[in-house]
Amino acid sequence: MSDPNLPPPPGTPPPPGGGGFPPPPGGAPPPPGGGGGYTPPPGGYGGPPGGGGGYGGPPPGQPYGGGGGVPRLDVGAAFSYGWEKFQRYWKEFVLLQLAMFVAVLVIALIGFLAVLPALTDTTTGAVVTWILWIVIFFVIFALGFILQAGVYRAGLGVTRGIAPSLEMFKDTTNLGPYILTVILVGLGTSIGYILCILPGIAFMILTAYAPLLALDRGMDAVEAIQESYRMVMSNLGQVLLILLVAYLVYSAGSIVCGVGVLVTAPIALVMICYSYRALRGEPVAP
Repeated sequence: MSDPNLPPPPGTPPPPGGGGFPPPPGGAPPPPGGGGGYTPPPGGYGGPPGGGGGYGGPPPGQPYGGGGGVPRLDVGAAFSYGWEKFQRYWKEFVLLQLAMFVAVLVIALIGFLAVLPALTDTTTGAVVTWILWIVIFFVIFALGFILQAGVYRAGLGVTRGIAPSLEMFKDTTNLGPYILTVILVGLGTSIGYILCILPGIAFMILTAYAPLLALDRGMDAVEAIQESYRMVMSNLGQVLLILLVAYLVYSAGSIVCGVGVLVTAPIALVMICYSYRALRGEPVAP
């Protein structure tokens, strides 16, 4: 399952359900220290979860790649960073994706077998059968999103110099705000698609960073959506380009019977997490 925001990450699940990594949902002046044009709120941001003091802003004059400085909000730099991190952590990324695929498959199989007697019972009415299928779908959908939080943690983690790990699936930090945010973003995107598709695409782009904000910073759903909107609008041109390229990179992996996604999905994921750090004026690990 995938996230409604990622392309189709982070936005609509792949199934924003689906297994695997979430597909990404899609010259601007750099922020202080060389990042995007988004201006952090007064007083700086809090440090990473579990960290100590707050982050008061980027170190002046440190370019991307210069010892963990603030990254440039640039599609070329984002792709290079994603490719570099995949090369460094390819074994961990592949293992993470395979683990998620197997977990979703097992969950779906268990759910199907649990209701199979009722589905094959000739006395079961059509309405009851229909309800059972809906229950199966939503259980798989919900558990898929919980597992996908571990995938997002992997993308955010590598920007901090933390290798992807299966332990990230067990981490429940900020899981509540994340799930509520994903649900709201999914509902908003679905309603937008019903209203002639374009509003859905626009909403998906504007809320592309909402799940990351909820998971990384613990923002509530409404606050995360509002903050994502401000981040995207602060550098709309570059954000659109990065999301589009990330989506194309992810989609390219599905051409080879889907196997290529094992390579392209992590690259696309890290591209989006990189742009997230750049927009917030936060440094990334070299």
